Amino acid sequence: MKIKDYIFPQTAWVLALPLALTFVLSPPVAYAEQDGHAKAVTLLREADTLLGNGSTDMAIKTVKRAITADPKSPGPYNRLGYMLLQEGRLDDAINAFTSALKIKPNLRTAKTGIGLALLKKGDLKAAKNELTAALLLNPYPSVTHYALGLVYDKMNDYEMAITQFKEGIKTFKRGQK
Repeated sequence: MKIKDYIFPQTAWVLALPLALTFVLSPPVAYAEQDGHAKAVTLLREADTLLGNGSTDMAIKTVKRAITADPKSPGPYNRLGYMLLQEGRLDDAINAFTSALKIKPNLRTAKTGIGLALLKKGDLKAAKNELTAALLLNPYPSVTHYALGLVYDKMNDYEMAITQFKEGIKTFKRGQK
């Protein structure tokens, strides 16, 4: 008997045991969720490519497929919200952002998205509230400061608008986008 014949059978069970226990102790649902998440990530990349090529409708459909693949992840809902916002479908965008917030209540980017949609709808008070809440979650995102500056500008509070714009520029220069 060669040394490798003696060592391999002993090490084989050590390597195989964790794999076997994984199948026995972990429910198959966990693997389905992992597969769904991986599929969603792939679909989101595909949607980004489609969006970059100007195929917004196809990108939206692809993100909806990502949501179906991984309905417990806030990312696809958030991405859908921004695509719908870009298309001017404000109520649909708010619904998508709200779905993301149901999964992850402190998702700053979803709150910022709702604030931007409300700004576009002309609901300045609600937009200000959402954007301020987003800043409380993370006080450094330049996009949120910029959006809040737009709200203050529309409210004719130019001093606060300038303050928010300056803060947005500062955070952008520090790389906190």
